[in-house]
Amino acid sequence: MNENSVVFSLTSPEGTIHSDLQRVDAHIIQPEEYEEIPEITEEDLTHAVIKRPGQPDQPFVAKPTQAS
Repeated sequence: MNENSVVFSLTSPEGTIHSDLQRVDAHIIQPEEYEEIPEITEEDLTHAVIKRPGQPDQPFVAKPTQAS
């Protein structure tokens, strides 16, 4: 997918979606599309920030896994 084929659409204040959801649903992900985004590493997570509307940014803290 090239940048010229990307369509941006804002959501209205009433919450109505103006995106072409049928086109999005019909899209079949191709193998090369998986190569566009690199895997998330532990290093990436150390710099992650949770952003919620109307709230201050919070650093991401991974929950430790429990040994079974």
